[in-house]
Amino acid sequence: MNTTSTPRGLTPGRLKMWQVASLGVCALSLSGCGLFAAPADDAAQPNETVSASASASASSTVAAVEAPKDVAIKVMDLFARPNTPERRWFTDLLPHLTDEYAEEAQYIDPARVPFTKVNANPTTSQDEHMPQMVIVRFGTNDGPWQVVLVQDQDGAPWLVQAIEPDQPVPAFTP
Repeated sequence: MNTTSTPRGLTPGRLKMWQVASLGVCALSLSGCGLFAAPADDAAQPNETVSASASASASSTVAAVEAPKDVAIKVMDLFARPNTPERRWFTDLLPHLTDEYAEEAQYIDPARVPFTKVNANPTTSQDEHMPQMVIVRFGTNDGPWQVVLVQDQDGAPWLVQAIEPDQPVPAFTP
């Protein structure tokens, strides 16, 4: 016998949303995340706490933007080493690759990578609708190349999903 009832005006979809929200609140309170905890430093003034958290937010945003570019630069330097033995080349790249791209990259012969020189100052682009994907474009002695990086969730490491020639996006013609 079902003993739960839906209050008036609460559709099954809204009920599910409230149930999920309630579970989230319970999880936060049980996890000890400190969401409602008092500041650790009892001497801190409220204004100091607000400005400190605001500056921490701003610096983490800057770090989040710079992190994928730093990873891409490191990976391109590791990628453009044609004289490196295959196993060493792949082992050096592996910690920076997604599982899917690692499956492909293990078959790349570093001697066949068409460039040996990566120019400084790559450009970074990010779609506002896909904040966990960044494309970093490089100039090389083989023309433009790009590194596609992804992040599973906020705070997770940026991993390479693809290293490929940077092809221009085809224009739609009616």
